[in-house]
Amino acid sequence: MGFTVSNQDDATISKLRPAILDCSSPSSGCLEGTRQDILGKINAWGMDFDAPNILWIYGYPGVGKSAIATSAVELWRSSGRFGSSFFFRRDGAESMTPSVLWRTVAHDIGRRDPLIRKHLIGALTEDDSLLTTSNVDALFRQLIHGPLVASTEVAMEKPPIITIDALDECGGLDGRYSDHRKGLMRTLKAWSSLPKKFKLVVTSRRESDIEQLFSGTPHESIGILAGREVVSQSSEDIRAFLRHELRQIVSQYPLMEPDWPGETVIGQLTDLAKGLFIWIKTVIKLLERGQLQRTLKQVLDGAGSMASLYRDILNTSFPNPSNEDTNDFHSILGAIIFAKTPLDVASLTNLFSMDDSTIGYICNGLYSILDPGETLRIHHQSFVDFLLDPKECPAPFLVGRQRENRTLTTACLQVMKKCLRFNICGLESPYICNQDVPDLDSRVKASISPHLSYSSCHWASHLIETNFDAEVYEALQHFMNNQFLFWLEVLSFIKRVNVGSNMLRLLITWIKQFDQDVALAVDMRKFMVAFAYVISQSVPHIYVSALPFAPRCLAVSRKYIGSYPQTLNFQRGGCKNWPAMQCVFSGHTQWVWSVSFSPDGTRIVSGSSDNTIRVWDAETGETLTGPLEGHTDEVSSVSFFPDGTRIISGSFDHTIRVWDAATGEKVMEPWEGHDDQISSVAISPDGIRIVSGSNDKTIRVWDARTGATVVGPLAGHTSEINCVSFSPDGTRIVSGSSDETIRVWDAATGEIVMEILKGHDAQVWSVAFSPDGTRIISGSFDNTIRIWDADTGKPLTEPLEGHKNWVRSVVFSPDGTRILSGSDDRSIRLWDAQMGKTVIEPLRGHTWAIMSVSFSPDGTRIASGAADGTLRVWDVEEGKKVIELQEEHKYWVMNVSFSPDGMRIFSLSRSTTICGWDAETGEAVIKPVECHIDRVMCVALSLDGAHVVVGSKDNVIRVWDAKTGEAVIEPVEGHKDWVTCVSFSLDGRRIISGSYDTTILVWDSATGEAVLGPLEGHTTELTCVSFSPDGKLIASGSQDSTIRVWDAETGETIIGPLEGHYLVNSILFSPDSTRIVSGYGDYTVRVWDVTTGKTVVGPLFGHNGSVGSVSFSPDGTLIVSGSEDRTIRVWDAKTGERVIGPLEGHLTGVNHVSFSPDGTRIVSCSFDNTIRVWDLHTDISSVRSFNSLNDGYKCS
Repeated sequence: MGFTVSNQDDATISKLRPAILDCSSPSSGCLEGTRQDILGKINAWGMDFDAPNILWIYGYPGVGKSAIATSAVELWRSSGRFGSSFFFRRDGAESMTPSVLWRTVAHDIGRRDPLIRKHLIGALTEDDSLLTTSNVDALFRQLIHGPLVASTEVAMEKPPIITIDALDECGGLDGRYSDHRKGLMRTLKAWSSLPKKFKLVVTSRRESDIEQLFSGTPHESIGILAGREVVSQSSEDIRAFLRHELRQIVSQYPLMEPDWPGETVIGQLTDLAKGLFIWIKTVIKLLERGQLQRTLKQVLDGAGSMASLYRDILNTSFPNPSNEDTNDFHSILGAIIFAKTPLDVASLTNLFSMDDSTIGYICNGLYSILDPGETLRIHHQSFVDFLLDPKECPAPFLVGRQRENRTLTTACLQVMKKCLRFNICGLESPYICNQDVPDLDSRVKASISPHLSYSSCHWASHLIETNFDAEVYEALQHFMNNQFLFWLEVLSFIKRVNVGSNMLRLLITWIKQFDQDVALAVDMRKFMVAFAYVISQSVPHIYVSALPFAPRCLAVSRKYIGSYPQTLNFQRGGCKNWPAMQCVFSGHTQWVWSVSFSPDGTRIVSGSSDNTIRVWDAETGETLTGPLEGHTDEVSSVSFFPDGTRIISGSFDHTIRVWDAATGEKVMEPWEGHDDQISSVAISPDGIRIVSGSNDKTIRVWDARTGATVVGPLAGHTSEINCVSFSPDGTRIVSGSSDETIRVWDAATGEIVMEILKGHDAQVWSVAFSPDGTRIISGSFDNTIRIWDADTGKPLTEPLEGHKNWVRSVVFSPDGTRILSGSDDRSIRLWDAQMGKTVIEPLRGHTWAIMSVSFSPDGTRIASGAADGTLRVWDVEEGKKVIELQEEHKYWVMNVSFSPDGMRIFSLSRSTTICGWDAETGEAVIKPVECHIDRVMCVALSLDGAHVVVGSKDNVIRVWDAKTGEAVIEPVEGHKDWVTCVSFSLDGRRIISGSYDTTILVWDSATGEAVLGPLEGHTTELTCVSFSPDGKLIASGSQDSTIRVWDAETGETIIGPLEGHYLVNSILFSPDSTRIVSGYGDYTVRVWDVTTGKTVVGPLFGHNGSVGSVSFSPDGTLIVSGSEDRTIRVWDAKTGERVIGPLEGHLTGVNHVSFSPDGTRIVSCSFDNTIRVWDLHTDISSVRSFNSLNDGYKCS
């Protein structure tokens, strides 16, 4: 059979081999004539095509596995059987991944065999993403398994043999916990299913996960014994190797006997080696340094183990080390072992501020153990094990994880202290994007050294492994107080802004762990998250955009704003707190149907009506991958696989697709089977199965590896299936349907496992299990959420009500304590999963229906996708808490107000119960005080919160002490009918009252004597009365639809009646006493000039119900109104423009609204028995400010 190989094919195959990667053997192989017994067994296995196609060679560290693998490779190379080889190194774990391994193997066997090459070219032509995918399973399937299975005509006498050395070093120090190592072992198991002529040799230590792999995988094994179990042939091989190496050394000393040191000593050394070739190699390297007799004597006097040899090396190289010597040793060896990325000699020197002679002294002393080269590496992993073992390593040289990470932490902090500075790359313009900076790469290379880059990216990873001490904390304080913004510059320039948030999260964890103040660290992280996109795009905008817009009263702004006086300055407004909304992601052109976080929380995947999928950086909002195109209709559902390497998607085009999360390439062909739109897909916790629900009324379970249907189609629902989800253990599936029911299925058999769950009055759109599998939540188009017992199917609570439109998406928090919901009412709500009540104010910002919500894996963030085409990320901690009144008030809350210092809120109910609350936490700080009076018509609180006045149906006014509930004065009589409205003067010395008898009276609050009135003029009952702040005027409103202004001293009418609208419900003076704001039963708000009586602003339209309460802000620039339509609106007092709102959250009409003394918050109360506190800056305005930077950011 002939094949034509083109240059283009050569170029295609060449792309498979990763550039600049040395995966060759670290060993020169076995000395000729040695290891013949083992090599003979290996060769016999290689020729036996009936034997299992995997050979596992295992043994203790240092027995010569790599040398044997190297010799085997050379043997097969000479016989034409060599396929490929790959020698793992623990310190190369970042680059020596399973994907790189199999690409290397594919490259080598493709160049070797024309038939395999043909199938590889076909696979790459069809899917060139295989060159970049991190999905090792897909890569192995398409580049290794597929081509080899298809190449059935490969010559039987010379099929390729593949060698993988040091499997145990794949994954680095993470070892068996590494995802890379787990992925590699999955593919090794898959190799066993190949035809037996395709042979694979694997060498490794005998570690538990590797033993478990081979216990369930067909294979042959060869154990290389050591110690007491060493076989005679291994000893003879060591003896031969020793003779050869000693002969080479002695040849350099003409005066020495050529057979030195003699057969007796060679025998002694062989016995001491106990089958460990690494022991003999280390002895040889010691002898190569000279002083042969002395070195040999030290070796012979030792105990013979690797540990004793390593001890001899250390004691000989560093006799009587000083404290300075041992500190240098720990620093250098600790960095070699624990550095997050390998460091070259120059970086080590600069990181620890050492001179070259110090590094040279340590390296020379460890000549026999370290590999030569610019990047320092330990020759054999056994020395790392030795240094970390307190039972073996001498105390002066013992390397401790915590201590060395502390050293690395302080070194990183010191480097940053020395090197970080303002405008580190010397940019000339403060208004330029990074990408537009001329010669930026050369500037970065010149200004940001490798050791500064390392320090900036990894200081927190070392810190988290460090115990608390004053020196570390002091260095952190300097960094936090002086260099935070400079650090952000470096992250921006080296394109690592996306790691910053997690680093600061580690910092917060470390500080909290030792009970230190975290305020600045927390604010640093919030600053980072809020401005990540801006920072990543432009370093100057750290100072010209981010810092000015940071909340001035919080830690970062307080610490840094004074250092940059030339930046933007707000005369008024600005932000008091960070917004709940962190980032807006724009890119999709139509609805976003589905969003989901990656398992590590660093990415978000979205599926859209524009038929595409995108992968976003969860911190910066940048598109990392996509748009992924392939679906021919709307993408309804997306999710990451549990390992984060792949994405599953379901579409209205009736298909399911699997994508590589890193490259966006298709991993396999579309899965077909459903006859209608696919509405939902979900992945089992183990990533092995996929469940899908469709408008064809069926459910299918698929094999995630092959795309084959393994269960189903499951029929039972009588209408479209809108949602499906696996239980946490993967044994059950829950589904929700337009038939208004929920069903729970056995994931293995497809059988229904409980009664159908019924209760919703409209189609069920979303379902999910709790993390412990005991509960199921459902969201429905009946606007409610229900919680069900996952075992019995019974409802656990009353339906959760609050959304005003369809509930599209529901999900449990990772800890199961909260429920997140998104709705067509454009709001996101967070609920207590036990109590069924909202725990923060609804999150708003989307301009259309919210289609999907998702928690980050740590539960601190929320992602949402909406019909407005955007994704948004929210900080759960920044959501404003709802103040829920439990048993304190038994009747409607009629009045609320802040204390003069803004720290407390006082509330009054229809039952004349007085409560005091912490304005920040909502906790009750004053026990409820009962004033014990029936038939209450109106209540009011003095400005200082000390007294309450009550008007009642018995025509009497009463004044009570707000703290004790005791009467301050005797009941005051004067009105001839019900008292309908009351109010205190600003100084609390007078009380004004209005009555059903159409009159107004003014009273001395201390004595109860009438000091003015009755004031007559209104023709029907009074509804509201108010003193001017200067105490000179009184305003009144009535059901006769008029307002009157009276002289507070004489009782004369100053202005009025002011007419124009129906039923005056509320009036209040402006702080300067020149205007009156009024709320009406005709749903409007008006502002009147006190001097002329003319309307100066309004009527203001917007409410859809009677306006029951109005108030000016303390500076008179804003007006707040509360209405029976359940909403609150904030207006510009001069222009009448709505500036905030409608603020929604109350379930019934709003009774009263009031500003805090500093004007930054509003408190409201309602017939729903709740008090809510609204932050004017975070509810609307600050969200708008921050996202104007993220969403519409431009550089000029």
